[in-house]
Amino acid sequence: MKETRAAIEAIEAASTICVSSHVNPDGDGVGSLLACALLFNGMGKKVYASLPDPSQYPPQYLFLPGRDLLCAPQEFPADCGLFLALDCSNPERLGVLWEKAREARRLLNLDHHEDNRLFATLNLVDPQASSTSELVYRLVKEAGWGITGEVATCLYTGLVTDTGRFQHRNTTPQAFTMAAELAAAGADIHRVVKEVYESQSLAYARLLGRTLERMQLVEDLGLAYSYLTREDLRESGAVLPETEDLIDHLRIVRGARLVALFKELEDGRIRVSLRSEDDHPVGPVARALGGGGHANAAGYTSEKDLQASLQELLGMLRGGHD
Repeated sequence: MKETRAAIEAIEAASTICVSSHVNPDGDGVGSLLACALLFNGMGKKVYASLPDPSQYPPQYLFLPGRDLLCAPQEFPADCGLFLALDCSNPERLGVLWEKAREARRLLNLDHHEDNRLFATLNLVDPQASSTSELVYRLVKEAGWGITGEVATCLYTGLVTDTGRFQHRNTTPQAFTMAAELAAAGADIHRVVKEVYESQSLAYARLLGRTLERMQLVEDLGLAYSYLTREDLRESGAVLPETEDLIDHLRIVRGARLVALFKELEDGRIRVSLRSEDDHPVGPVARALGGGGHANAAGYTSEKDLQASLQELLGMLRGGHD
């Protein structure tokens, strides 16, 4: 496709490349960011790579290669030749780095969210892709750049986390092919699984117990939900990025077609994560409440308190349900 070729040409022509992913980063955001940093650095580019808020770096991804290439957001140049936004459905997801992105001579938007606002000068967006890491890998293959084992490990992390260990509906034949090719290229697939899924902190384990203990099932809606308060996070010693995949544990309950996890932030707002089965999309619900995401994996932030946020979501679901 012409967008792919244009993206390749823009990357190859740029001497300086700025790269960022989104606020509240997940495995795909971190994996694709580090993969690009390693890839472009290996191509001899001057690379500025950062998360909008480095303090949000999830601890379960500290093992990934390429972290030494990350810099602070304020180190980004005012006039970058090419700015690459990864896994961002809208410019607000870039946080403080949106201003730098706007000032870049060219802005490349690489994403797989169906509600992407096509905010860049060059938009390479495919909602059918399993992950943004898959889109990065497509560029690599199309361009013939070749990848190291370190780049492959980062891309595999993005792929395996965004597909829920190849269990979610976005697990396509192409995703399995990519996984096999990354393994052949030297991805440390066993370490990825060990570090991301089998090396959780004691704080995480305590939060998981609290999440499951509080879980409720609204049978007429097929909704399983739970919540965590600010005090839970403080008492456990966990940091917010560690809670990324807690919601997946709510899906084990029979009869739960939708799941929701409410997390109280330090400023009192409530971050709501939603997951669902194919025939019960939650993307439209999240967008109606000011958020976004995929059809079956989405989220939003509410200004209401915990109880009011729950009632707001129940009202939305009952309205759509009826």
